Amino acid sequence: MGANSAQIFGIIINVAILLVFFRFLMQLAMVSPYNPVVLSTVKATKIVDVFSRIFPTLAKGRVNTAALALLIVLYLLKIFGIMYLQGAMPNSPIHLLILTFVTMIQDLIRFCRYLIFATIILSWVTMLTQARSPYIEVIQELAEPLLAPFRKIMPNMGMIDLSPILAFLALYIAEILMNEVAKVLLTGL
Repeated sequence: MGANSAQIFGIIINVAILLVFFRFLMQLAMVSPYNPVVLSTVKATKIVDVFSRIFPTLAKGRVNTAALALLIVLYLLKIFGIMYLQGAMPNSPIHLLILTFVTMIQDLIRFCRYLIFATIILSWVTMLTQARSPYIEVIQELAEPLLAPFRKIMPNMGMIDLSPILAFLALYIAEILMNEVAKVLLTGL
C-alpha cells in the first residue's frame, strides 16, 4: 500500500494514543479535574469511559486500567497496521506483543523527557512573564511526580533546581537499557 498510507495511519493512531496517554497520566498525577485542559481531554477520550465499565480503577482511582488497556490495544493496532502497510508482517504474535510493549516503554521514556524539558522552559516563561495558564499548570503537575524523587536527593539551592538534570540522566540510562533489552528480545525471536 505504500509509505504514504503508513504515514497517514501513523499520524491518526499517534494522535489517539497521545490523547489516551494524556488522560492516563493526568489521572495518575492527580491533576485537578477542573482544569480546562483535563476537561477537554476527558471529553475527547470518552471511549475510555466505555472500557471503564470492564476495567476498574486502582490505587484509589489514580490508575485507570481502562485507559491502560486501550493504550495497549492502540499500540497493537499501530504496530500491526504500520507493519502491514509497509509489507512487513511480524514473525509471530509473541513478536508483535514484545514489539508493542517495547515501543510503549520507549515512547513513555521519550514523553517523560519532553515533559521535563517543557517544564524547564515553562518555568522560565512563568517567571519572566508572571503569567499562568491551564496548559502550564497541567505540564508542571504532570512533571512533578517525575521530579519529586530527585528533589529529595538534591540539596536545596534556592531558585536553582537541578532535579531535571538528574531526571534526564535517569531517563537516558533507562532508554539505553530499554534499547539493549529490545535488541536482545527482538533478535532472539
